[in-house]
Amino acid sequence: MTDDHLYQRIRQAVLTPGQRVIADYILRHQNRIGCMTCLGLAQEIGVSDASVIRFARAIGYQGFSDLKTDLHRRRSQDMLETQVGEYAINERLNIQTERYADLDLSKELPKLLLSNVERSIVQNPYQAYSKTIDALHNGQRVVVLGLRGGKGPAIYFGRMLQFLMDEVQVITEATEGEASLLQGLRKTDTVIAISYARYYKCDKILADLIQQRGAILCTLADSTRSPFAKIANTVLLVETKHMGFHNSAVGTVSVLEYLATMLCWRYPQTYQARLAERAELQNSFYFWDET
Repeated sequence: MTDDHLYQRIRQAVLTPGQRVIADYILRHQNRIGCMTCLGLAQEIGVSDASVIRFARAIGYQGFSDLKTDLHRRRSQDMLETQVGEYAINERLNIQTERYADLDLSKELPKLLLSNVERSIVQNPYQAYSKTIDALHNGQRVVVLGLRGGKGPAIYFGRMLQFLMDEVQVITEATEGEASLLQGLRKTDTVIAISYARYYKCDKILADLIQQRGAILCTLADSTRSPFAKIANTVLLVETKHMGFHNSAVGTVSVLEYLATMLCWRYPQTYQARLAERAELQNSFYFWDET
């Protein structure tokens, strides 16, 4: 990641409160900005077009047109990054070592990983988080599905939810046995699916099964091209860029931790009581009188 990216410019700029509103909108709706005029964007945000131009200049662009050009370039790069995930793992490593050959890995990789965390959280609208939080709270049963690169985050999130709820299942393999767990889904259940490229035939099969059962599906995906994202009730996009052969999971884990924390803050009485019971159980295992 280079320092002239839009996100880094906004992060480093000294902005007025009004300009922060514009920045927040643009960060959350980057896919739309490229086809909007300065006036159209201003009207949608509720500011003047002059304010949009001043914002663009405040973060180092010559004007709104220059900002749009940079956005288009970055979105093209994002598409290329997503395509890397569709290669076999040995091919990915070859592509990445060639792409980043001139960079100082010790400096640039930490920047990339930190950017994955920040952009993953910021790029999704609060409404999407809110709907996912309510779906987790209201689901009679929660199924966390994470295959391949999503396996680790799925296990981690499933463990967090098991502190808070009774009916939590984690599926990390696309075997017939584990997939059969989805056959019992009901409309009152919630599925959290974590999905990265490469996408496989089994992803489509499982997504179709979830849709047939009518369960609420919330997807964390690296792209809207994911079979799960295409049918999800809610999609939370996560950044998975890396310089190695694998997808980065730090953005995904950060979003999952954000969801778990917001869930407890929204429904404190429900989960405080549950955690108190869990703490009492833990104490019976870990504390004893040595006298």
